[in-house]
Amino acid sequence: MKKRVSQWTVLGLIVFAVLVLPDMASGQVRAFVENLDVRCYRIYDQPLGLPLRLDHLNPVFIEYGAPPEHVVLWEPQDLCVPVAKNDKIPPPEVLRFIEYLDWKCYRIEGPPLDLPLTLDHLNPVIVDMFGKIDKVVVREPQQLCVPVAKDKKIPPPEVLKLIEWLDVKCYRVDSDRWIGGEVIQLTHLNPLFVDYAPEIVHFVGPAPNQLCVPVAKNEKYPPDDILKFIQFSDVLCYDIRGLPLDRRIRLDHLNPVLRDMGLPEEYVYVKDSHKLCVPVAKNGNFPPD
Repeated sequence: MKKRVSQWTVLGLIVFAVLVLPDMASGQVRAFVENLDVRCYRIYDQPLGLPLRLDHLNPVFIEYGAPPEHVVLWEPQDLCVPVAKNDKIPPPEVLRFIEYLDWKCYRIEGPPLDLPLTLDHLNPVIVDMFGKIDKVVVREPQQLCVPVAKDKKIPPPEVLKLIEWLDVKCYRVDSDRWIGGEVIQLTHLNPLFVDYAPEIVHFVGPAPNQLCVPVAKNEKYPPDDILKFIQFSDVLCYDIRGLPLDRRIRLDHLNPVLRDMGLPEEYVYVKDSHKLCVPVAKNGNFPPD
């Protein structure tokens, strides 16, 4: 009898775990996207000179007819790492994915889109600070940001399955929002940086100046169960003033396209903090709940 009770107890615990800690791959697109906040630090290294084809994944850009674009990856400019704002930590089932979202951003060039957009902020902290709506005009592309691992800390397999496909193309934008001097507290989420204390940083005006949107590289698309997360992962970027990191870090590429090209690991020196990117929806096209 005791053995039977023990078996049912174990079964009950398994069911409880499934209900309380749902697999991100089964849904929760909105919960993932609205916690997509990254803080960017300047890095310096040699240009890659690597040609790539980029195709848009976000439904708004696809409907607009934004064409495929052939770009060249030049020098790396930023390392962007996940943060929480004003002590609002993502829920555990989301945090285990967000905490490994690190982007290495390379300079690219291309023609402007000159596309007007209405942006809805998804993170409640930014809504409380600046309001819900921003109107922008999307200009020329500036960066391609690709997922990387830091100091050989590779994400767990179920996390890597999502993160490895999250590439974003960043455009310069003109905005009707005027800001400057506002403060926000940022807390590092990546396991490599959790020993850093929370920090108060200042927004630098006059306005948000970059919009990053998801893309596919060389016609290699995420699987369908992953695409539903990736295609809504848009972030709007602000200049900020904060403490430098002043740390040397090894970076390894995670994206399958770049891994297959045999790009080696790189050691970069991470310097000034200068940018905060926060999640947005475009033209009323919200990620599903």
